[in-house]
Amino acid sequence: VAVRFVSTPYCVGALAPSYLIMNYTGGTTASGAIDWFRNPNADASAHLIVDRNGSVTQMVNFNRVAWHAGVSAWNGISGLNRHSIGIEIVNAGKLRRRSDGKWVNWADNVIPDDQVGVAKHKHESADAGWHIYTQQQIDVVVDIGIQLRKRYNLFDVLGHDDVSPNRKVDPGPLFPMISVNSKIMGRAG
Repeated sequence: VAVRFVSTPYCVGALAPSYLIMNYTGGTTASGAIDWFRNPNADASAHLIVDRNGSVTQMVNFNRVAWHAGVSAWNGISGLNRHSIGIEIVNAGKLRRRSDGKWVNWADNVIPDDQVGVAKHKHESADAGWHIYTQQQIDVVVDIGIQLRKRYNLFDVLGHDDVSPNRKVDPGPLFPMISVNSKIMGRAG
C-alpha cells in the first residue's frame, strides 16, 4: 500500500505500541480529516487515515504518540494514546434522518441511501443509521494491521468504543471488527 505523509503538530513523546485502535472520522473525506488534524484548534490526530477508496495518509510516525483515543482505558491501562497506534477510517459514522428523509451526519452532509445500513450499536438500545465502510477500506486496514502487528508485536485490535465505551461509538456496528481483528491477529485464514 502506497502511503503519503502529511504531518500534524499533535504528537508528543515516544511510543512503543501494544494495541491498534480503530476510529472513524465522522466526516466524508480524507482531506477534511487531514485538514482537521492540522488545525491549531483540533487537539487531535491519528497515525493513519484510510480514505473511502483505500488510499492511506500517515500523519504521525509509529514511534510517536498521536491523540486519537482521548480519555480511555483497557485491561487496567489508562490513556491508550500512550499505548496504541490509531487508524482513522473515513466514514460519516452514526447518522440521523432529516425531515426530508435523507440520512445525514453530524455536519448535515447527506449520505446516499445505498451507503447506509441500519443497526444497533453494542452499547446502545436502539437501531440507528450508520455509514457503510467500503471493501477497499477493510482490505487496506487488514493489510496494514497485519504489518503493524508483526512489526510491533501488538496484543490486540480494539475499537474506540472499546476503550471509551461511555463516550465513543466508533468504529460502529457496520465495521466488521471480529473479522478484522481475527485476520490482523492471525486467528483466521
